[in-house]
Amino acid sequence: MIIKLLLLSAAMFILLQLQDNADARSAIYTGVPIAVKVAYLNPTEVKFEGDRIASIIMGLPAESISLQNTADSIFIQPLIPDISGDLYVVTTSGKTKVITLVSSPPQLRDRTVKIVSDARHAVERVERVNKIGLTPAGLIKAMILGEDLDGVSIRSSKQTIIETPIKITSHTVYDAVFLRGYIVDIPHENIDIKAITMRGLIAGAIHNGRAYFVVEVK
Repeated sequence: MIIKLLLLSAAMFILLQLQDNADARSAIYTGVPIAVKVAYLNPTEVKFEGDRIASIIMGLPAESISLQNTADSIFIQPLIPDISGDLYVVTTSGKTKVITLVSSPPQLRDRTVKIVSDARHAVERVERVNKIGLTPAGLIKAMILGEDLDGVSIRSSKQTIIETPIKITSHTVYDAVFLRGYIVDIPHENIDIKAITMRGLIAGAIHNGRAYFVVEVK
């Protein structure tokens, strides 16, 4: 019986850990305040990835909120319904990050928010792209197959990338930090891809009425 209880406790612990991970969201701090959804008498953790907290300045009455913090996390618990206001988090680097509290129902609140800086986010992307060993040919293959690649962001775009010998406008961009891939629809199949010139162009291919170009980003 004791063994069964211990196993049950372990299983419950794992399930709770998985639930916590599923409820976490990440946000990139770009200088604009990060909105965090909080609920009356419910805790929310805000974790600052790669930063250390020096001090916290509250832009709301102290009696309206309970705050506890570790070196890199703040645990927020509103003590009044419909709370709103800002928290100014000063890091040991001297930079201040602003958290805007938004009142929400308990089931919709943020349980954990991980905040990373633009610079750290860029470094992590570089690490992920380097880890998969991405090459220009590999990026073209991914674009043709519509694959997602770790560290590569994909967005829609209407950017004219070539004016001559014909005007070519991309409709999808694969941003791989040091490489950038463009997918374009071409007006006819007999286009000579070798005649196309573009700044930084290092690879190109044509497949099923589309052209795929990869340029080097410096």
